[in-house]
Amino acid sequence: MVKFLSWVNNEPDIKRATPYIRSPVDLAHYNTLAIEYLNSDRDEFDFADDLRDYLREKAASAPKSLESYKAAIISWLAENHVYLPAEMTRRIKVGGKSLTRDRAPTIEELRHILNHSDLQLKAYLLTLTSAGLRPGEGLGIEWSDVDLSTGKIHIRREIAKNGEPRDTFISSEALEVLLQWQAYHPLYAEKADAYTIPDEYIRDTNRVFPLSYNGVRDKYGRVLEKCGLDEKDPTTGWLVLRLHVMRKFFRTRLPQGGASIDAVEQMLGHEGYLGGAYVRLTEEEVEAAYRAAESALWIYKEPPYNKEDLTRLERENQALKGELSDVRRQIAMMSAMQASVASEPEALQELIDARIRELKGSGEI
Repeated sequence: MVKFLSWVNNEPDIKRATPYIRSPVDLAHYNTLAIEYLNSDRDEFDFADDLRDYLREKAASAPKSLESYKAAIISWLAENHVYLPAEMTRRIKVGGKSLTRDRAPTIEELRHILNHSDLQLKAYLLTLTSAGLRPGEGLGIEWSDVDLSTGKIHIRREIAKNGEPRDTFISSEALEVLLQWQAYHPLYAEKADAYTIPDEYIRDTNRVFPLSYNGVRDKYGRVLEKCGLDEKDPTTGWLVLRLHVMRKFFRTRLPQGGASIDAVEQMLGHEGYLGGAYVRLTEEEVEAAYRAAESALWIYKEPPYNKEDLTRLERENQALKGELSDVRRQIAMMSAMQASVASEPEALQELIDARIRELKGSGEI
């Protein structure tokens, strides 16, 4: 709404409470602009035209962003008793394909990124990649949400994007790093407090990763720059390997390890799999599917051979051993025959002569 009111009033920049670029917006200023806008001589057609023109002005934005802008403005107008008819708002089209090009990182790229990350960022990224969390969900989890003995994570309703609670899991590899971060966490909070906040303020140490989204995004961006992986989409200027692609890594890799799509979608919290449109798997079934496939999410550890591969290799090994025994037995027989011939050449010659006479008598030679 701040962006919309700025656009309506031809203000090029967002007005903030202080000169600091990340300070909160000046709410008093925008409340004044909102009242003036609502009390102007505009009718519902004028409001609809403003909405349409604003969305056209922002046409370079991603379709989901445009949908959010449209829904927010329509809801805001309705809250202030300006009701745009449905047939009017339906004509204001937004949509199309996502404008930002991104992709899931490779194992080698993730290894490179983690090698350049501090312990906090390393634990955070491994949590995202191995649990399929959205960046905001990863920042919202508290220590009480994590079972450090099993690696189970509970996503509370308050931090889930769709408002639906769910459970997911982190890999054994990620759990090892998370336990290291837990041990260092109190010291980190103490050092951070000394540099960033007033003495009378008490930091909330319940959060696993006590960072703002801007803070973790900036730290991650610096790491990508060090790694030479800071490629940006030419249209939107967004990083190709932005934080959201860690969830895409989970969605791509876990099925490759053998986990069913239903189990993966349930852990991701996609709509339908939590709302009853699909048959939900039990917690035990989801965990079993995850643990059987989690090696596909490992960054440093080498995936083990699965049971089928080991059984097949054992059968092939037994067959080769049998063939080798046959060859050895044949070699031993040939060696014995050679030794016998060498010791009794006259007897061999008599056998050969007798066989020749036999063949001549039968007329074969």
